Amino acid sequence: MTAGLSETLGAGTTLALLGGTGRTGRLLIDQALTQGHALRVLARDPERLHRRAEALLPVPGDARNADDVFRLLEGADAVLSALGPVRGDGAGVMAQAAGHLVAVMPGLGLSRLITLTGAGVRQPGDRPKLSDRLIRRALATLQPGVLRDAEAHVATITASPLDWTVVRAPRLGDGPIRPLKVGLVGDIGPFVSRASVADFMLRELREGRWVRQAPAVSH
Repeated sequence: MTAGLSETLGAGTTLALLGGTGRTGRLLIDQALTQGHALRVLARDPERLHRRAEALLPVPGDARNADDVFRLLEGADAVLSALGPVRGDGAGVMAQAAGHLVAVMPGLGLSRLITLTGAGVRQPGDRPKLSDRLIRRALATLQPGVLRDAEAHVATITASPLDWTVVRAPRLGDGPIRPLKVGLVGDIGPFVSRASVADFMLRELREGRWVRQAPAVSH
């Protein structure tokens, strides 16, 4: 990322957000508004957004619909995604959304995308410990559709020409912003707070230290 691009993504930029009604997405909204960003937030039911603000524009729609994603991205400077599986949605939500983002963003002059996924999604260089392998095996056994969806979403994004960053997190929980370990699976611990992940994603937006990389983060 160039210094110029990093500067344009500071306070005052407009961010498009997918997954804003989830627990991490809500914290991204709160932190982004505090930092002076304007937000366009995709929501199937805008009434589920946890707050209202002059700088927050709800965009009714579904991440699985290309036209809705296009409307979300119009006028944005960068894209954040905290999408995850939702009970009853069926498989493929994250992968479908990734496909739409990759297809739509270049035509709108957008290149910066920061997306969140689980640390069970492996990347080159990972050195998973026994505990990491057991967790992934359990996920593959108990929630195979979720794992396939997350992996397909990451594969689509990392194969694109976008300036992407994939943030991989282990078990998410509540708690304040705390210092993070950042590296590969095998370097990190088993837990991270959602507030810390949201903070990391917004810092990465400003700093651009992990462009076209997939850092794993934990406490």
